[in-house]
Amino acid sequence: MKIKISYDNEKQTLEVGRDEMWGFLSLGNSDGMTTTEMERRIQDRFDELFNHPEYNNWHRHSRHTTGTAAPKRLDGKGYVQVSDEASNEPQDNTIDLFPDFTDEENRETQYEYEALCALLRKHLKSDQADLLIEVHINKVPKQEYATRLGITPSAVSHRLETAEKNFKKIFPTSSSFRLSRGL
Repeated sequence: MKIKISYDNEKQTLEVGRDEMWGFLSLGNSDGMTTTEMERRIQDRFDELFNHPEYNNWHRHSRHTTGTAAPKRLDGKGYVQVSDEASNEPQDNTIDLFPDFTDEENRETQYEYEALCALLRKHLKSDQADLLIEVHINKVPKQEYATRLGITPSAVSHRLETAEKNFKKIFPTSSSFRLSRGL
């Protein structure tokens, strides 16, 4: 039997065994069916499973939209001309076909930072949590933190040692997982 396959926007014909394809596609009992009926059911089922007319229709409309493609006009009459060569911004009446994920990493980092600060403030005294956040997370030098509070740098070092000791009591082991995955 010959079966038609859509591949690379072209129809190709392959010679396959009818009984093998019938079993491969799990079409059930073939008693009382003629060979043409069997071949038609095999081709219909193969089209449904593998030739994907929905995908082919989608591909026909979207195959020219790459990351560098010009935005399409809303009225469907071609592509938009860039309005200003310096800014590289399209004119109005366009559809942006590509999602903007430029700020997603920054948002995720901010969420992690806020969750970690909340976790420290929940389990430690507020001055110890603030000290750990400023010195270890925000990378503020001990001398700068001491001048901000009006104390000596050695006092900051002593308080930092106490805060780290209390932190290790509460969280004895470190985790390589991000905070959003849990402790």
